[in-house]
Amino acid sequence: MTLVHEVDIKTSPDKIWDFLVNIEKNYSAWHPNDHILFKWTNGKPFETGSAFYAEQYMMGEKVNYKGKIRESIVDEKITMTFSFPLSLIIEKIEMIIENKGAYSIFKHITYMKFKFLSRTIFKKRNIKMLNDMDIHVTTEGGNMKKILEKEY
Repeated sequence: MTLVHEVDIKTSPDKIWDFLVNIEKNYSAWHPNDHILFKWTNGKPFETGSAFYAEQYMMGEKVNYKGKIRESIVDEKITMTFSFPLSLIIEKIEMIIENKGAYSIFKHITYMKFKFLSRTIFKKRNIKMLNDMDIHVTTEGGNMKKILEKEY
């Protein structure tokens, strides 16, 4: 199962990449209501093999998680995975930047482990989690658009 979100942003791919590379500084602005902290724990921002730690609210609860960058193509694509317990639910996240001339498309794709979700006894909680994730990532896309188009 995948959750796919796209937003057209009137900016260049390198501006989106710059926003992401400076995520430690931009994390709170990206989602002021939910994002608390993001920091790199190993390696350089969004380089393959780099590791990170983040804190945010999910479903009204503060969540701490760690992850790694599995693939990084400058101005084009980032693939990340997460450590336990988030790894039980999310296989990976891809952020893809497509150049469309005067604007760019930013895609955020979450690959869910649906078999795990459908087998658990907390099915109602899973539906709420998916809905909250959908709202969260949609908000991130809208906020990125506002921030970057304001700078454009």
